[in-house]
Amino acid sequence: MRHTYNLSALYSLPFGKGRAIGQDWSGLTEALLGGWDVGVIVNGRSGLPIDVRITRPDVVYRDATGAIFGTPAAGRVAIINTPGGGASRNVRRPDLIPGVDPYLKDGTQWLNPAAFATPAPGTFGNLQRGALRGPSSTQVDMLIDKRFSMGGTKNLEFRVEIFNVLNTAIFSNPVATLPNALGTAAGQLQPGQPFTPAIAGTFGSITSTVGRTVGLGTSRQVQFALRFNF
Repeated sequence: MRHTYNLSALYSLPFGKGRAIGQDWSGLTEALLGGWDVGVIVNGRSGLPIDVRITRPDVVYRDATGAIFGTPAAGRVAIINTPGGGASRNVRRPDLIPGVDPYLKDGTQWLNPAAFATPAPGTFGNLQRGALRGPSSTQVDMLIDKRFSMGGTKNLEFRVEIFNVLNTAIFSNPVATLPNALGTAAGQLQPGQPFTPAIAGTFGSITSTVGRTVGLGTSRQVQFALRFNF
């Protein structure tokens, strides 16, 4: 995470005993209006790295014209596709096409498929590790607190805690794996040719928010607490 910030503040409302206004309050007025505190936590961060990958078989096939295919056929010669490949290592980094913006940030379509291509057989993709980032996020949490004195150091504390009070949608990283599309037929590509949205499928699209039960990334949640302090 490249950038992150956290701001927290607690403010005692100036109403009630011992405060600027209402020092002589008592009974129901003090119980309802006096002694309230309000707190806020603002948490923000830049986007997390997107691990963009492309599915690449260990072996591909080249015909007499130099075209590359993913399946064998008459007249095609098998060649090594992924350096140091293997069944567990057939998902690698793609090539990033120079001069094409890899971001779209258009609604839920975060990445631009046209900025990526299949590497030439026997080569590694040129996309650098950690070069692309997902959506940034900001969340505001809030606290409302009041203590009812019960004599001496004893008090009953009532708290309202609101997570993501503005109900801001915090999105997870987009789908980041490109399919194997080698070939010359419709819906297929040669190494170096940019992907199209139709061939890339759901690649680059945001499909969910950050999954959290409570805390950073949750939808708005409100909880109440009652605690006896002594």
